[in-house]
Amino acid sequence: MRKVLMIANQFPPMGGAGVQRTSKFVKYLTQLGHEVAVITKEVEGGLKDKTLNEDIPDSVKVYRLKVYDFTNGTGFLGLVKKVLSKLVSPDSEIFWAKKNEKEVLNLLDKERPEILYTTSFPYSSHLLGLYIKKLRPDIKWIVDYRDEWTNNPFHLDSRLNRLKFKSEKKEELEINEACDFLIANTEIMLANFVKDTPSLEGRSTFIPNGYDESDFEGLDIKGSPEDTFVMTHTGSLYGRRNLDDVLEAIKLLLDRGEVEKEKIELRIVGNVYESVLDKYRQDYDLRDEIVSYGYLPHKKSIEMLFQSDALLLLIGKGKGSGNFYTGKVFEYLRTYKPIIGIVPDGVARDLIIDTGTGLTADPGDIEGIAGLIKKFYGSKFSGEEVIEPVIDQIEKYRRENQAKALSKIIEEI
Repeated sequence: MRKVLMIANQFPPMGGAGVQRTSKFVKYLTQLGHEVAVITKEVEGGLKDKTLNEDIPDSVKVYRLKVYDFTNGTGFLGLVKKVLSKLVSPDSEIFWAKKNEKEVLNLLDKERPEILYTTSFPYSSHLLGLYIKKLRPDIKWIVDYRDEWTNNPFHLDSRLNRLKFKSEKKEELEINEACDFLIANTEIMLANFVKDTPSLEGRSTFIPNGYDESDFEGLDIKGSPEDTFVMTHTGSLYGRRNLDDVLEAIKLLLDRGEVEKEKIELRIVGNVYESVLDKYRQDYDLRDEIVSYGYLPHKKSIEMLFQSDALLLLIGKGKGSGNFYTGKVFEYLRTYKPIIGIVPDGVARDLIIDTGTGLTADPGDIEGIAGLIKKFYGSKFSGEEVIEPVIDQIEKYRRENQAKALSKIIEEI
């Protein structure tokens, strides 16, 4: 068993799906006998979910380093700060990484880890890892990409990020050459990294996200209302991930009289501005049918999945969209509830098909999406089963299995 130091800028009690990959690794690596310490940032504003702290064993030392964030502010000054933060390379957390370099070296002397693990987003965490690797080359360094960097679809869609592409590509390649081992979230992401850095062959792998069975214990599970077909989407809506396709499909079904308005409900669970949802309500004349629950603690959000008849997975079309699946999909799988996947060809579609947990349609295929909604709507009231989940395929994605894969890398590196 080995001493591991993790640099994770995003860590409990910060909320959101991105936090959970690291916190679950910490939980299960500790159970597997490794001695783990974490460097993260001070708790500040933004989403918080204190229930996520329950995953962190008492034996784990968590060092919270001072925040250097100039993006906060209100009014015109706040707007200027936010614009400037988009211009900083690779992200606004570079100030946190750079300003805390000396403190991190002090913690290295204190902890004396054998393994350094850095995770992104933010990518600045990897730059901090690169700084450490140059000064302490004897420490084995594992780089974990929860999302792609320069090939990230949201990166590719941003004009500001395209302006920074050349400098960030150089940083990405330097990091991937210098690390001892690279982990990507999907097989396609891994292939892209290896294509750019052929030396990664033999010192890289992919470890998908997953679900933690313990998160499904002690839930207050209720079904959906008997007279209403409930679809639920959990998580954020931004960029290519929006509700337009599904709302166009619902409107089409309503116009044809193929579903009844009072018998359909779309629930939105997550950090989505009410003004955004109000515009959807107005544009599609679905004022009562779109219901917002805001951000909920993790277990509460899982309970909402069980109160649904179908779960909505959205991945917009465009370059790179087939390379990833959202973190929420694995908890969708574990509920054994039907998934309506509005996703392109790629890993998300393959996952839904391989696990038998839902049906899919291409983004932009309104007729196809309407057909899926109609099928599951009919199933709700007829009692006819549409899906047959493949349990052994789903159980591959238990969090302890991913931690065992990481543990093997830690022991053999």
